[in-house]
Amino acid sequence: MNGASLAGLLCGRRTKWVVLLVWLGVVVVAASLAGRLESVQQDDVAGYLPASADSAQAVRRILGMQGENLSPATIVYERPGGLGEADDAEIARDVKALAGVPGVVAEMPTPTGGRTFGRAEFDRELAPYRDARGRLPEQLRRVEQKFRAPRLTKTIKLIATQRSGDGEAVQVVVIVRDQGGRETAEIVDRIRRVVDEGRPAGLAAYITGMVGFQADALAVFSTVDSDLLLAAMGVAVVVLLITYRSAVLWLFPLGTVLVGLAVAMGVNYLLAAAGAITVSSVAVSLLMVLVIGAGTDYALLVIARYREELRRHADRHEAMAVALRRAGPAVVASAATVVAALLCLVVAELNSTRGLGPVSAVGVTSAMLAMMTLLPAVMVVFGRWVFWPLVPHHDPDAEEHPADHGRWGALGRRIHANPRLVWVVTVLGLCLCASGLASYRAGGLGNADVFLSRPDSVVGQEAAERHFPSGEADPVQVVTTEQYVRDVIVDTAQRPEVTAISLGAAGNGDILLNVTVRGGDGEEAEQHEVLALRDRLRAVAAPDVNVGGNVALIADLERGAQRDRVVIIPLVLLVVFAVLAVLLRSLIAPMLLLATVVLSFLATLGISSLAFAHLFGFAGVDQGFVLLVFVLLVALGVDYNIFLMHRVREEAHRYSTAHSAILGLGATGGVITSAGVVLAGTFAVLVVLPLTQTVQIAFAVAVGVLLDTMIVRSVLVTALTLDVGDAVWWPSRLSRGTRWWRRGPRPYRLPVAVRPRVMLRPRRLVRPRVVLGSGKVALRKSEKVGGEFSGK
Repeated sequence: MNGASLAGLLCGRRTKWVVLLVWLGVVVVAASLAGRLESVQQDDVAGYLPASADSAQAVRRILGMQGENLSPATIVYERPGGLGEADDAEIARDVKALAGVPGVVAEMPTPTGGRTFGRAEFDRELAPYRDARGRLPEQLRRVEQKFRAPRLTKTIKLIATQRSGDGEAVQVVVIVRDQGGRETAEIVDRIRRVVDEGRPAGLAAYITGMVGFQADALAVFSTVDSDLLLAAMGVAVVVLLITYRSAVLWLFPLGTVLVGLAVAMGVNYLLAAAGAITVSSVAVSLLMVLVIGAGTDYALLVIARYREELRRHADRHEAMAVALRRAGPAVVASAATVVAALLCLVVAELNSTRGLGPVSAVGVTSAMLAMMTLLPAVMVVFGRWVFWPLVPHHDPDAEEHPADHGRWGALGRRIHANPRLVWVVTVLGLCLCASGLASYRAGGLGNADVFLSRPDSVVGQEAAERHFPSGEADPVQVVTTEQYVRDVIVDTAQRPEVTAISLGAAGNGDILLNVTVRGGDGEEAEQHEVLALRDRLRAVAAPDVNVGGNVALIADLERGAQRDRVVIIPLVLLVVFAVLAVLLRSLIAPMLLLATVVLSFLATLGISSLAFAHLFGFAGVDQGFVLLVFVLLVALGVDYNIFLMHRVREEAHRYSTAHSAILGLGATGGVITSAGVVLAGTFAVLVVLPLTQTVQIAFAVAVGVLLDTMIVRSVLVTALTLDVGDAVWWPSRLSRGTRWWRRGPRPYRLPVAVRPRVMLRPRRLVRPRVVLGSGKVALRKSEKVGGEFSGK
């Protein structure tokens, strides 16, 4: 079945009802599954890492010795001026009550197999190493100073309480069963109720630590997902109303987008439930925005071509079939480019990045299928009146290319006057924007930097840092075997940045040591110290030692992000180039389009870096920011170039490349601009999430899409096409063998009269072919190419 018959089948007089019935069945099934997507979300930071990461191996070994995933939640009590007796009594009551909270692990079997162990036993272990004067060797003296020997009986009491040196704060560490997602958040809510009940006035209490940060992040997504969806839909509605000035037309693309979103969420649930992909809260939010933005873009292109064809065809079914046949390849190629680029993320090392690709690819595919099948069927069912009050009526005398006389056509003619000067100046301007990369702040975001607001976990961490030595609330977790535990303790104690070592859990032949590391000058220095400790311990006990903890997790995330950028960025460029080469049947055009998109990305990154550093004041940039924004901007930026160049190539079969470039810009300028505004607006609504990561992505993608739509596609690509001329289609027959670098662009004249155009092809059986065209007949010697004459 060719494209024409398939297009006619989708919007035929009878088959349109079949399409509607099929989609009705799909929606019923998808809607029942879409609501379950939240139940399979994974927002555990350790789960983002590959299994080979050292910190991920530490988590896995700790889980094995504990029999379940246990994570600390730190409660910080604070009263400026000092805690009183009533405060101490309340804290004691809370500690007792917390032991009975479901999900809180109050005690666990001793690591020493049930035999008692305390300071006396620890001293007996060191006694053989003392000299006649009772002194230990320097190495063991450091161990004695830094190793905190707990009092162990048959069980370990896991709820630990520590009072600050200034007497203004108490820190209580509670171990909870970290099942991830809603279950862990519910445990934190139970702890918060215990802490808040009966608390004396003036005594502040905060829940922080790894579990506290996870609960606050989940609360952000659970409360604003509906707001995000409504805001994105609102942007799409406003742009559709402005573009078509119709009271009812906006309902059709928007309803179709929601159908595509429901299908995408249902399919992603099935994939996540089967363990094929990892779905995070960020991925779901991005899915909503991408489906609404990309789906509305595809709808704009289809509807614009449908309205154009309604003026040429009396039958709306025929008009839609022609619109799909002509606009369909661009929409499918656009979606294929985005999907191919997103699927490149599956080779990422970080599970969080790897999961974003398939989740978003499913969304774009669902949006494209809905716009190419469901929307045409619905539009032809309701007829022309959906454009009311500006209903397009059939006019057989309508001008074939009214775009020549529009403002976009006028822009193309002005660029044609000196295209080389235009593209050189535009490139210099984009390079100036890219110079803002000097303000880029690498290194990732700490827990406190993730939130734009100040939730409980952030305020609690700040309170802990004011009153307790840095690192005590978030120790480095060193896991080793019983064989190497003494060597690891002795060697760790030698490190000057290590202030304390305490015994943790044990099991399966492994032992957990909690190591307190003195905080360095900034998060980057702290990561450097932890990584140096890891390298040192590998030399002592590799491969039987792993270093984990929050700082190590963040460092491993940054390393994984660097590897993914090196591997995936070239792969995305290669895949997109291949798609463009197949669509445009050219090698020169894809290279030019990719170069413009990459330059646009660098300019966007420069503008974003300046804004993050000087406008927003962000402490850094999320680890996955550069890669994700690159994939989105390259894929979505190429989208608009596909819309433009596909139309230019279509016209190039009848006119010169110069004429076709102006026609293409005039025909697609308005709809592509509307599509860019929709996509930029839908991504901009991500700012409703008070998270640094989403705000950074929202700002960069919105700026990049607008830059690509307003400058790169309309000015830079058009100027390059006009300057390169027919050679842009090399090596296809449309290149016509011209040597564009030896002469200027071909003259452009507006067509003024219809006349027959005779094309002789002497290389085959000579058969005159008459094509109706317009313009004065002006045959020049330079237009004789390979035995083919074109009278223009």
